[in-house]
Amino acid sequence: MKAHETETFQRFGRFFFLLLLGIGILLPLAIALPLSFAHGSFRPDVFLGIGLVFAFIAWMTLALSIGYGSLTSLFIKRTAKQLDTLPYRFGSSFRSRSGTVYIDVEHGMIAFISAYNPLILQVFNASRIGKAVTIASAMSGVRFVFTLDGKKITMPTLLSNRAVSLKSGIGAEAVSKADTFVELLLAAKAQAEGGAS
Repeated sequence: MKAHETETFQRFGRFFFLLLLGIGILLPLAIALPLSFAHGSFRPDVFLGIGLVFAFIAWMTLALSIGYGSLTSLFIKRTAKQLDTLPYRFGSSFRSRSGTVYIDVEHGMIAFISAYNPLILQVFNASRIGKAVTIASAMSGVRFVFTLDGKKITMPTLLSNRAVSLKSGIGAEAVSKADTFVELLLAAKAQAEGGAS
């Protein structure tokens, strides 16, 4: 194992989820506390009611911002700056709701920043990739899927709430993009396995 290589793939980060719990629970309670003293004395019923309303709002906002990637994209951009400190050239990258994958075919390395663990840059020898395939469906969209240490990572290239023809411009482009990244992952894997032998 190389010096910069991550030992175990971690899709979910503990610190990130603690941060979410803080925003989803502690922040609403901190807002509810002064409001429960609005009539001069502490009222537990008011505190609980306001706390629950703000907690609901906070969790809905968090769910939407994570689902659309707006919350995690800020963390991912900051974490991605660590790529410059590595001795690899990640010439290809793809960002989706799942996170961002970076590929260095020449050195047979990949890096991944998970949307659910955006504070950690994970670097892997591409020989740790199991399979990499394109999955295209007019109903469920287009994505490329690869396994890393046996764990499946799905990277959508086209998500739609309606059926999309895979032969249309947008559908064909999404399939082509997925195929390209499958080829890059497999090329990096072949390079890594060839260099190891």
